[in-house]
Amino acid sequence: MNAESLPSCLVAGFSMQPLLQNGDRVFLQPVKHCELLPGDVIVFQRGGRNIVHRVIRTGDVIQTQGDANPLPDEPLMPETETSLCLSFEHGNVRTPLKRGDRGLAEFRRNQRLRKRRELLLKIARFLCRIAPFKLRAEELEQAEFDSLRVFYWRKHPVACEQNGEWRWNRIRYACFIKRAHRQKLRENERKEILFAETLFRLLGEMVFGDPRKFFSEQSPEMQEELCRRGRMQALSPIFYYLLTDLLPQTWFPVFKQDFYAQAHFDFFYSDALKKIYGEFSSLGTPFIPLKGSFFAYEVYPHPALRLRRDQDILLRRSEAEKVFRHLQESGWNSKEQRHPFFKRLHLPTLIREGRPALELHWHILKNRLFFDPETLWSEASVPIPGEPLRRNLCPEAHYLLTVYNLYFDRWQFACRSLLDLAFLQKKYRPDPERIAELNRKWNLNLDLGLCYRLFPSMFPEEQRLFPSVTAVPDRARFAVYRLSLTEYPEAVVPLLSRSGGPLPAIPEKRKRRGIFRRARRRTPETEKALRLLERLLPGAMELKQNYRKNKDK
Repeated sequence: MNAESLPSCLVAGFSMQPLLQNGDRVFLQPVKHCELLPGDVIVFQRGGRNIVHRVIRTGDVIQTQGDANPLPDEPLMPETETSLCLSFEHGNVRTPLKRGDRGLAEFRRNQRLRKRRELLLKIARFLCRIAPFKLRAEELEQAEFDSLRVFYWRKHPVACEQNGEWRWNRIRYACFIKRAHRQKLRENERKEILFAETLFRLLGEMVFGDPRKFFSEQSPEMQEELCRRGRMQALSPIFYYLLTDLLPQTWFPVFKQDFYAQAHFDFFYSDALKKIYGEFSSLGTPFIPLKGSFFAYEVYPHPALRLRRDQDILLRRSEAEKVFRHLQESGWNSKEQRHPFFKRLHLPTLIREGRPALELHWHILKNRLFFDPETLWSEASVPIPGEPLRRNLCPEAHYLLTVYNLYFDRWQFACRSLLDLAFLQKKYRPDPERIAELNRKWNLNLDLGLCYRLFPSMFPEEQRLFPSVTAVPDRARFAVYRLSLTEYPEAVVPLLSRSGGPLPAIPEKRKRRGIFRRARRRTPETEKALRLLERLLPGAMELKQNYRKNKDK
């Protein structure tokens, strides 16, 4: 059999460099497992694709590893078909491959080169990081060859990327060129997205569909994880309310305690609201309940399902100082003794023993430059029959405020806001044209359909009020899901379990020691997700950035 008649395949990837380069052709010959020697280069199939690696151990199992890989592969199964690589062709030059001890020696030499290259690459990356001027790989010329992307600087190829794996042609290029950001998701990130989509699908079913059927279709492990992450988002009352007899035994008593603790808090909260309403009535001041005070009693099927920690009340700007002074005389205290009125969006938080904290707002948006809040009292508020001083914003205004909070909070802890949006949409069916009109009138100009595009599993097709043409990359969606499912047990879980119940263990922060402790400090995952979202989906962060620029004007 001559060389031309041998079967062959192309090499794709960097795992066998520097021996085999991307695009080289290897010539094969079928071989049995018992005929293989440590040091042979073989081809086998795994995950539906051919892999060219070197045999490093034989015997009971066949162990393989790439010359440029730090770790060996999983052992080959006995039924795996293998082919021996006899030679390879690079640039029309055919070279025989070494076998046995000579091949094993070549493997050890390549492993030493790999470690040396990794050390030099770390030094090059450090130099690039501290360099005042550098190039970004995204700014270089690029060419794609199937799954391979090659970057060129001054007509010379400097690096290539394939399936998320990056490779420099020369180490010196890494000293002044910052490599391109990774576009594809890692395996753990794909799993996190799949879990987030499952959780948001469950929340959507709780509002628009059949949550019991969907929850019962999940595996026991998934049900446990849904319950654990749901409690970190203060969702345990709604889990108990809608999925009582389907909850795992380990979580049923905890969720039951959370629900009844929140229901008990509702009596305390509603009584405090009545007394506050009495204070406003004695002053003859109109007011509008905001956030939890509105959603718990007007939107949710049970007030215990909406977590509340304080009372948010909107009043006229001209009445703010009078109401604030009156409440101080009535026993409410503030930690701030000297407060510049109207310099902030709400007055300092008022606290009184036996009552929830009270926040008096004179503006519903974080940025005072957008519009005059006095227009709300004539256009966007509705008097309550029998209570002439209490008013409610129209459902369209609450809808727009909820979307605004999603943007302004940079999608952090978005689960509660999304539930608010879904329940509001189900009960009132707000008018999309009216929402779009308020969006223009308040100078927000938000992409109202972005939330449906970011969370497609939560909102069925018929419930999506607004279209969105904004492209959402996979990594941007991963960043949004990570931000929206950020856990905050220090604030939420103790509030839920007033009547007892186990609290999740909060890991202690390790204190770093040494003179380089500042340099070794790691960036929090939330901050990484915010930076990633700012780069990949700037429209989702623009509102907060504009506020920071204009907040002192």
